This record gives sequence, C-alpha cells and structure tokens, in this order.
Amino acid sequence: MTSLSDASKNYALFGDILVVDDVPPNLDFLSTVLTQQGYKVRSAISGQVALKIAKAARPDLILLDIKMPGMDGYEVCRLLKANPLTQEIPVIFLSALDQTDDKVKAFGLGGVDYIPKPFHAEELLARVSNHLKLRAAQSEIQQLNTELEQRVIQRTAQLEMEIGERLRMKEEMVHMATHSSLTELPNRVLLAQRLQQVLNQAQSSQSHKPALILLKCNKTELVKNSLGHHAVDQLIIAMTRRLESLIEPGSLLTNFGEDTFSILIETSNSPEAIIQFAQKLQREISHPFRINNDLIYTQLDIGIVLYANQYTQSTHMLRDASTALSQAQSAGAGNIQVFNAEMYQRTLSFFHVQNQLHQALQNQELVLVYHPIISLADNSLNGLEALVRWHHPQKGLLVADDFIPVAEETEIILKLDRYVLHQACHQLKEWQDKKLLHPSFRLHVNLSAQQLTQGDFIDYLDDILAETQIEHHNLAFDITEYGLMQKTDAVMVTLEKLKRYQIMVSIDDFGTGSSSLSYLYSLKIENLKIDRSFILQMNNTAKGLKVIKAIVNLAHELGMTVTAEGVENSVQLATLETLGCEYMQGYLWGTPVDSRTITAQL
Repeated sequence: MTSLSDASKNYALFGDILVVDDVPPNLDFLSTVLTQQGYKVRSAISGQVALKIAKAARPDLILLDIKMPGMDGYEVCRLLKANPLTQEIPVIFLSALDQTDDKVKAFGLGGVDYIPKPFHAEELLARVSNHLKLRAAQSEIQQLNTELEQRVIQRTAQLEMEIGERLRMKEEMVHMATHSSLTELPNRVLLAQRLQQVLNQAQSSQSHKPALILLKCNKTELVKNSLGHHAVDQLIIAMTRRLESLIEPGSLLTNFGEDTFSILIETSNSPEAIIQFAQKLQREISHPFRINNDLIYTQLDIGIVLYANQYTQSTHMLRDASTALSQAQSAGAGNIQVFNAEMYQRTLSFFHVQNQLHQALQNQELVLVYHPIISLADNSLNGLEALVRWHHPQKGLLVADDFIPVAEETEIILKLDRYVLHQACHQLKEWQDKKLLHPSFRLHVNLSAQQLTQGDFIDYLDDILAETQIEHHNLAFDITEYGLMQKTDAVMVTLEKLKRYQIMVSIDDFGTGSSSLSYLYSLKIENLKIDRSFILQMNNTAKGLKVIKAIVNLAHELGMTVTAEGVENSVQLATLETLGCEYMQGYLWGTPVDSRTITAQL
C-alpha cells in the first residue's frame, strides 16, 4: 500500500488546480508558476465559468480571486460550498485586500487560506503544496478506514494494529493542523476552538471573564532583509521560549501567525492588570536576543480585547483583537491598544466606504468641482484647483475628506487619481478650445504619492495628453508634502520625467509633513501651498504669523512661489499680501463650483 507521506507528495506534485482570476496577466503568472512545478492547471476568467469547470472536473484545489466583475470570489465560494459535488474542494482566496474583515469573511465562507497580492511564488507554492498534502492525507485516511472495516472479520489482530496506526496518524495530522511547525505552539485553529469553549463557559459563569492579547514583533522584516529567513525563524523560536516563561497558569500561548502571538487568559483580573501584564511583556521582549553572533532588539505591538457579554462567537473576539492590534501598529512602534466599539465602527465604516468607492467609480458618481486660485499681483484668476465630490446614493454629496483617506489606504486611490486626471484634462481641453484661458492659467489636479511610484504612470499621462491634445503648460499637479516624503526615490524619478512636459508641480498642504531643506531643494518644485491650518492661526498669535513669514521666506529662497490655502477674510488677505504671498485660495472668493458655473465666469 502506498504510504501516506508518498501519496501526499504525489498529490502535491501532480494535483489538479483550478485558477480563477479576471485579470489575464494574473492567470498567466499563476498558471506558469504552478505548471513548472508539475501541477495540472485549469483557468477560468469569471465566476460562472469557474463553477462549470469545478462541477465537471472536480479539481483538487481552487485558487480564487475575490475582486471580479459580476460574481465576486465570495459568491463563487458560497455556491461551491452549497453544492455537494464541489463542497469538499478546498478554496484558497487571492486578493489585494489585506484587511482583517476581508480575511474573516473569506474564512467564514469556507476558504482554507488567504494569499494577499502581489504574489510571492515561494509562498504561493508552499501553501498550495501544504493544502494538497492535507487533502491527500484526508482522502487517504478515508481509504484506510474503508480497508480496515473490510478486513475486520478476517484479521482481527491485524485490524487492531492498523487501527492503532490510523489513530496515530490522525493524531499526528491533528497536531500538524493545530500547531505551528516552527514553534510547536498551538496555532490559531486551536486558539479558536479553545476560545469558543471558554466563551461558552463565560455565558453561564460570572467568574469566567476571558481576555485575549495579540502580540506582533515589529522588527522581523528588518531581520529578514538583513540576516535572512533563518535568522527570523531563530528569533521567533527565541521569543517563544521567553514568552513561555512569562505565561501564568490558566493562560494559553499560541503562534497566531509568523511573527504574531496570542495569549488567551481564561479568567482575567481587572483591565488595569491586563494592561500591566502587556507592559511587562513589552519590557521583557525588549531585551535583546542573541541570534548567532548578532544582538537583535525587538518591540511588541499589542492589541487587547476584554470579555463582554456580547461575545458568543470566538470569531468575533478574534476579529476585535486583530482590530486592536492594527490600531496599535498604526499608533506607532511599541504601542498597546485595548479594543472598543468605536474601533469596530471605524473598521466597518472603512470597509463599506472602500467597497462603495469601487461602485462609485464604475457608476460615475464622482464629479469635479473647481476652486479659484487668485493672483495678488492684479487680483485676477490665476488658476483653478480641481476637487472631487461624490454623489453618494444614500448620503448625498460628500467632500473629499469623507472618502479620500480611505482611498489612500488602498489601491483605489490609483484609480481615483486617474479618473480625476482624465476628467480634468478633458475639461481643460474644452476651455482651451473656447480660448477662455490666459497663458499663465493653471488647472491644479491632486495626485497621490502612490501614483507617482507607479511604473506606468508616465505612459498613462502620455495617453491622456495624446487623447486630449491639451497645452501642457496649463496643467499643474498638487502633491502633499507628506506624500512626497514617503517614497522619495521613486517620486524623484517621476518628478524628473515630468520636467519635459512643462507641467508645474506644487507641494500641497505644506507644514503638515516633515520634509527636510535638502530634500525640498533637490525636488526643484515651482510652487508651495501653505496648509489652511497655518492660515487660521496666523492672526491669532505672534508665533502663527512668524511661522507663515518663515515659510514664505523659505519658499522664495528656494525659488518657489507661494499659494496660501484657506483664506477666508480680508484681514488674512492683507497680512499675506504684506508677507509677499503671490497666490491665494479660499472661501473669500467663494466655494468650489461645477464646470458649467466656472465656464460662465471665465
């Protein structure tokens, strides 16, 4: 009889895999990588096609993209699991979405794994191999059970021996499925099971008030990039041993992820005691680890969720612990955050806005409005800033602050940027054709720093300019100071390429970032826009006025003109004019208006 391990290996090497993705390059990449490893690969470019193939061919494994037009990956998985013919086929989700809620939803629908985009071939192959081996092992166990039952009458003694072997293998498999192979700690599967048991007990006993702590080491990426994967493994093992020495009886330490641990305290004390324990963990882990000949210093980000009566499902408590950990990571290195309902509402709101933004782009719910930029030299219209608004089907007209921050944390900002640029260039072309603009007029379009790091942005810009045939000098790009400082090398390359277009670049919201003088000089930006928060404080304090004066002088020394944002009254106007500010923008000249109104004014 073929051994279990041999069958698993053969299964992993020659498995039948269905890849579902609506993006042909993704299909090509996945098919190539998997085929090179000996797998039989089928491809489907839509959910409907995938369901037909799955029913007819019954593949061993399905790699399923989430974001697809028409029927998304979640719906495909739901239908697969609802059909007896396909419900046992393991589904691995593929997505650029990496939020906790996305993963929870994927696993809740029956997915066995979740691989974020962009793909890493090694990780992809490892996960595919593991799940194929697990599926092979499960199939082999069923076969063993059948064979053992058939032989029970003839060979009782041998049957007992084989039953014992089967149980041993089953225990081994259960252990593999519920423990980390690196640390030998229980993993999140066992944590979820134990947490559910503890929650069930808590419902009937006031003395059981569990707490869940998630801990993430925030230095593993640095260690991996400098010392390699093996050093990371050694570090994780060393952290495990140290954490084990700190855990008290009645607590369960698990390896929640590669560099993430969890501690389930089955009967917790006061919230203060839990926080003090978390702080103790941070202190102990901050002591260096000696890995080979190197001392490695680490920090822990910690998310805590305390028991409340509404917790009846382990998945909900795990979700909220992950949310708290994400908040801790966002708050800065070495932070501790305790979950509260507001965190969940923010996460839920983020999720909804993100999903609805995709629909808004498809349904053309986004429109542009225009805000004047005034030249103080002659009080004339120097230009306009194109601002995006969202005609939300339920909430009405939303300003950029209501949805741009969400877009900037996802890939949606790239689509949004290009949508706005496309619309703005077509509007600019209409004004140019009607000869409504003077030579120095600029239409300012906001671009995210993420956009400037895209390798195809210049090609996209070329296409838009060729399509609209606009005169380039009437176009300007506004990029926030904070954005410019995020990925300086990639941004510098794109800014250098933009010089040949004669498109002016402005630093937007200046004063809210942390740019250095040398970096400002190297950028050779033509215009600097002072954030409105400084303008509001300018006439209230002597310090506020000095700050504005210093910014204006700095800009002029670096050869830049200055635009003041948020000018709302004549006092501010007079002060800024005295300080030598060239351009103004604000409600003193009215609110942003649509293209028809601006066209009439031009």
